[in-house]
Amino acid sequence: MKKIAKTILATTCVATLCCGVAAVAGCGGETVPEGEAYGLVHGAGYIGCATVSLDGDKITDVTLQEVCLPTYVVAGDSVPAADKVTVTVQDHGSDVEKTYYKSVSYGKVKLTYDAEKKDYVQGSKTFKELMGNEVSAMQYFKAVMENKVYVTVNGEKKNDVLNKKALSKDENGYWTRTDKDGNSYSRWKLNRDATVKYVKDNGVEKLLSLEKSTTQADDVKEDKKVTYWTDGTIVTGATWTDMNTEKEGSISYAQLIKNAYDTYNK
Repeated sequence: MKKIAKTILATTCVATLCCGVAAVAGCGGETVPEGEAYGLVHGAGYIGCATVSLDGDKITDVTLQEVCLPTYVVAGDSVPAADKVTVTVQDHGSDVEKTYYKSVSYGKVKLTYDAEKKDYVQGSKTFKELMGNEVSAMQYFKAVMENKVYVTVNGEKKNDVLNKKALSKDENGYWTRTDKDGNSYSRWKLNRDATVKYVKDNGVEKLLSLEKSTTQADDVKEDKKVTYWTDGTIVTGATWTDMNTEKEGSISYAQLIKNAYDTYNK
């Protein structure tokens, strides 16, 4: 995909967001990340955004963020029956009854929850099918980060439900655990930060060759043994499953970052 952010900035000359970080068009003189990529990650349950900035051939900055899909948030008892849909879905291998907002919208996208397809749909396409297109994934990601995703309740569009606080993994407490000292911490941020640091320090040359170590080591936060992703020489410090794992319908975090890097040369 071409340099998404640069294309938008050059053609509109307005303020925009690059993975949630404010950047101003060329008319403002500020620099946006050189490479940018979006896609379904972690079992196609989330939208990831990666940016890579370069100075010549040297990587100067890397970012990696994720937002949850609209089904991450359920509708409570106070939501009128006409504005929600209750359905039995698979959740971590078990059948669970959940209630979702019936109507979700952002930009020109208008979604309705389909109980048979067990997903939001626009026309004949499910939301996940829509997110298979990188531009569509970018539009949803930025709508979340700008608090411009709406649910409809009593005929009113509300943007305080599916907002950045609820859907961004940087803010919603996703994968919170307790460390060996009894303190809460974000396991997601720990892995994200380790992944980003590895790329900043070592580049992308071996990124798609990363493998889980064959031996276990002490976890940095918890009293347990874990296997870290390594390039054969350098241990990344990351343990998450989808660092460099191929899964149907989604891409790995390593591939997403590599895609962002590759856009620099397109």
